[in-house]
Amino acid sequence: MEVCITMIPSWFGGRGADYVFHSFYYWCKWTGIHTTVYGYELTQVDDPAVVICNHQSSLDIVSMSSIWPKHCAVMMKRILAYVPFFNLGAYFSGTIFIDRFNRERAMASVDHCANEMKTRNIKLWIFPEGTRNREGGFIPFKKGAFNIAVRAQIPIIPVVFSDYRPFYSKPGKYFKNDGEVVIRALDPIPTKGLTLDDVNELSDKCRDVMLAAYKEVTAEAVKRTAVRRGEALEDKKFY
Repeated sequence: MEVCITMIPSWFGGRGADYVFHSFYYWCKWTGIHTTVYGYELTQVDDPAVVICNHQSSLDIVSMSSIWPKHCAVMMKRILAYVPFFNLGAYFSGTIFIDRFNRERAMASVDHCANEMKTRNIKLWIFPEGTRNREGGFIPFKKGAFNIAVRAQIPIIPVVFSDYRPFYSKPGKYFKNDGEVVIRALDPIPTKGLTLDDVNELSDKCRDVMLAAYKEVTAEAVKRTAVRRGEALEDKKFY
């Protein structure tokens, strides 16, 4: 309910989920997670863009709050529109819901997203993996984010979060409140002149550059965590 109240001024101002994620930045301090951000300025441009990011767990909210793009909304599965209270917060934050399991409706959602982004001059945050991946690395990307970017002829801004497993694992049933997360925004990837026939190649290109960055930021996060704990740095890998 608190999130719903926070989102009301954001809704009137047409600012997407800006207010709630700026609030989350402070609300999440209790977790003990420290974030280091590179390329923050790349996400703060005024023009519409599709922001894509790897998806690991509900802790992504902590990471997102550290690099939340200006005037940005989130794309979610339509089923989440029926979760009480959550759906109100999502509505006030300008969330765009899509039906991923009906191809005809999904393609209509692509056009709707493209039009909404241009009309409202907002960015759209999308997890292209489509589901949480707790095993490290990336699972194959779904094509929705890339279809939207190409239809709207707007750039894609990749954002990469380091692996959380040095301090958190749901399968492993542990959480340590000394986590270090390294976040990097990468240079925008243009889509002007591309068509839907180019989507597969575009998706692969984005995934490749993000995976390379993921390995680098995870290596840095592992070192930062070890330093924070006073541990030796040798043989610490999580990717």
